[in-house]
Amino acid sequence: MPPSIRSTASYLLLIQGGNYLFPLLLLPFLGHKLGVREFGVLAYCQALAQYLILLTDYGHNLSATRVVSLRRDDPTAVATVFSATMLAKLLLLLGAALLMGIALLGMPDLREHWAILAAAFVGVVANAITPIWLYQGLERMKVLVLPNFVAKATSLICVLLWVRAPGDAALAALGISMGTVILAATALWGVMRGRLAVLIGVSWAAVMASLRDGFPMFLSLVLVSFYVNFNTILLNHFHGPEAVGQFSMADKIRIAGQTIFTVLGTAFYPRISQYNVTDPPAARALMRRAMMLVFACSCSMFVFVEVFAGMGIRMWLGEPFHDAILLLRLEAVLLPLTSIAFIFGNLGLMALGHHRTVRNIYAAVTLLHLIYVVPFVLYLGAEGTVISVILTELAGAVTFYVCYRRATNGSATDSGVPAPLTRDSATVKEMQV
Repeated sequence: MPPSIRSTASYLLLIQGGNYLFPLLLLPFLGHKLGVREFGVLAYCQALAQYLILLTDYGHNLSATRVVSLRRDDPTAVATVFSATMLAKLLLLLGAALLMGIALLGMPDLREHWAILAAAFVGVVANAITPIWLYQGLERMKVLVLPNFVAKATSLICVLLWVRAPGDAALAALGISMGTVILAATALWGVMRGRLAVLIGVSWAAVMASLRDGFPMFLSLVLVSFYVNFNTILLNHFHGPEAVGQFSMADKIRIAGQTIFTVLGTAFYPRISQYNVTDPPAARALMRRAMMLVFACSCSMFVFVEVFAGMGIRMWLGEPFHDAILLLRLEAVLLPLTSIAFIFGNLGLMALGHHRTVRNIYAAVTLLHLIYVVPFVLYLGAEGTVISVILTELAGAVTFYVCYRRATNGSATDSGVPAPLTRDSATVKEMQV
């Protein structure tokens, strides 16, 4: 791994590790204080909030990161990308707020949990205005390591101080959101202080171009998130908050483990994208190194979870979450499967510019998932939920691999032109990626 990528991976790992380490420390505390049912309600509201986070992220973490990595030596181009992307995110935030208001007015069941949703929405706003994509594209993640640690520590302290008994789920959601607020403020201050980018006047066309360029990634992420979060909503509908609590506990632990290899892989993304334009053989070599690292990491975590899941759940969460042991062992199967999809989807096809292919694959596997998820969840409960996700991820992993092999055996992109020539979000006419 080249030194700059190794540094970026280390800083990303420290940042994203903090994003999941502190929640993992909170899981047993929240499980005991809120109880299985109230923890399930919190998880249900957070699943709904994830849809709004997805809307405001809008794929910019890939599309904007890519163009910043290619144009990092041009301050005017970086300022244009920064300004257009931030304005686009403000529009998306307005849309998210409107959707939240409509949902609360039109769905009585949600109104019962309005305080939890409002607290979670604070985190939605903060996440939207945090320009992680800018720091990653510039390979300046080191700047955010300490602020992220402080933010997550503050979040942890808030939850520990505020949550005392069942009924405090809204305070738990607000405490979790506070860390994102602090990180957003610090990241924006770092942009100004370090002169990483400045806000400049951009045309409406540039903002629309930002939305247009992020749309393929956004749609792909929507399709993935739809079936991921839909599982929680469906499980809550058929089996109630207790089943959601057991499932969400196992799922959060698995996602925390998954973050390790996705962060390591994400550090390669800007450089692979850049090399696909300037030095394709180097891009393929770097892709192979990323593949070996990510897959080895995911397989190691799979073995670790299978061996220690029972002991860890019993010691860490206690008897109320005993049912999560089997769920966690099932969830561990997803680690190598998702690593394959990540390698050949994000680092492979996305970095090559084959956004349409990625979108189509996600659409296909999501439709496939909807065919069998309802009977699996209805008759097998939380176990059926995990099994349905395993089947879907298996289909996705195989498809991503096959499509990547086809793409690298030929030279054409989805549109029949070289991948670097797709239009980017910086300007309508001047910038290309």
